[in-house]
Amino acid sequence: MKSQILLLTLAVASAAAFVPLIGTARPVGSTLAASTTSLQAAAAVPNPFKKLPWVAEKERQREARRMKLERAKLHRELGIVEDATYEEIVLATDNLIAAAGSDVKQKIKIEVAKDKILQIRLNERLAGLAAGERDARAQSNFELDG
Repeated sequence: MKSQILLLTLAVASAAAFVPLIGTARPVGSTLAASTTSLQAAAAVPNPFKKLPWVAEKERQREARRMKLERAKLHRELGIVEDATYEEIVLATDNLIAAAGSDVKQKIKIEVAKDKILQIRLNERLAGLAAGERDARAQSNFELDG
């Protein structure tokens, strides 16, 4: 008799695992949403090691190398040198667009490459990283001092 009650209790418990609870509407995949939320919360916690000087320096070097490689790739796409002037960039872009003919995708890629190069140059000038920035500053100081 005890074994029958135990068997019946086991059967009800295992069947109840597959029956949805009444009155609690859980959306499908709610456990996935909960785990994603906990991952986002964990990602929001700042990494204390990022502020260490050697880690910050390594991150700056990594970012500079990535930007240099991206810029070199964009210059190769347009077929121009790294220190090309604005006019040379526009001329190369116009020539490549004319050569592309009716290929709209190629024209868009060329325009995007030109825009990225000009954006990178602008960011470098704003940050004071451009090589011509020092010469321009020296010249502007000269003009101010007279």
